[in-house]
Amino acid sequence: MEKKVYYRGIAGTCWYNFTEALAYALTYKPTPENVIYNKRVHYGSEKPQYINTYCRKDLTDVKKPLLIYVHGGGFVSGITDMRNTYIQNFAKAGYYTASVSYTYAPKKTYKEIIAEVCKAVDFILDAAEKNKLDTENIVLAGESAGVYFIMYLAALAADGGLAAKLGVEFRHNGDFRIMAMVAHCGCVDLNRLLDPACKQSKFPDMKMMVCSFLGMNYDEARKFLETEEGKLASPRITEGFPPTFFTTCCRDWLRYEGCDMMNEYKALGIDYGHFEGTGIIGNHAWTIVTKFEKGRECFEKTMEFLGKYVG
Repeated sequence: MEKKVYYRGIAGTCWYNFTEALAYALTYKPTPENVIYNKRVHYGSEKPQYINTYCRKDLTDVKKPLLIYVHGGGFVSGITDMRNTYIQNFAKAGYYTASVSYTYAPKKTYKEIIAEVCKAVDFILDAAEKNKLDTENIVLAGESAGVYFIMYLAALAADGGLAAKLGVEFRHNGDFRIMAMVAHCGCVDLNRLLDPACKQSKFPDMKMMVCSFLGMNYDEARKFLETEEGKLASPRITEGFPPTFFTTCCRDWLRYEGCDMMNEYKALGIDYGHFEGTGIIGNHAWTIVTKFEKGRECFEKTMEFLGKYVG
C-alpha cells in the first residue's frame, strides 16, 4: 500500500472518529433499567474485535430473535458505542442485539475486515443456545459502510461458494438464514462509489474511504474493480437476498446508492420498504437518531416492516 493512501486513511480515521465522538455525546442515552448491557465482549484477540450486546431482563431465559448490527464510518472510522442509543430500541422491542466492532481501514483491507465480521457472526451464533437465540429469526442492520458488510453477509448466505472464492472463513455460512435486513444510507457498490458518472461518488472523501478500504490508489482501484477478483470486492445482490428496509436522507449523496439498490431489488422481485429522512434527519445516516420525532417515526416504520418477516 502506498504511504500516501495509508496516511490519508489514518487522517480520515482521526477526523471522522472525532466527529463521531461529538455525535455520541449529543445522542447518548443511558441503558434502560429493564435491559442488560454487556460491553466489549471480545470475539477475537485484537482490540477492535468485540461486540456490544443488549437483552431485556425478562427475556434472558426465553427464545428471542437476534439482531446483528454493523456500524458504518466510511470503512475508516466508527464508534461502536455511538450506535447503542439506536440499538436499545430493538432490545426493548424483544430482540437480542449484538453490535459488531471491527478494525478500520487502512490498517486492514476489505478481505480482512469481511473476515472479522464473519468471525463475529460465528462467535454470536456459537453462543446461540446459551443466550436463547432464535436462529430462525435473524435480522441484520447497519448504516453507511455497515450496510456494505450486512449486504456481504447476505451474499455469503445466498452463495455457499462465495466465502471460498473470497478466501474468508465463515463456519456458520451453511446454516445462516437471514429473515430481513435494515439498511440505513448504504455505502455498498465500490465501483459506483468511485465512478465519477455516479452521483454517490460525490459523497465527501469517498475516494479516500474506498481507496483505504482496498489498499490502493485511485487509478489502481478503478482498474482492480474491473477484474474478476475485483468484482468480488462488492456484494452482488441476487434473488436469494432477504427483504430489506432501506432508508435514505434528502441531503445525502448516498441516497443515490440506496435508490440503485432498491432498483436492483425491484428488478429481482425482492420485497423492500423505504423511508426518506427529511428535515432534521435529512443528513447522512441521521435516520438512526431516535431522539428526534422523525427518527422515531423511521424506527416505527422499520418495525412494521420487520413484523412481516420476524416471528
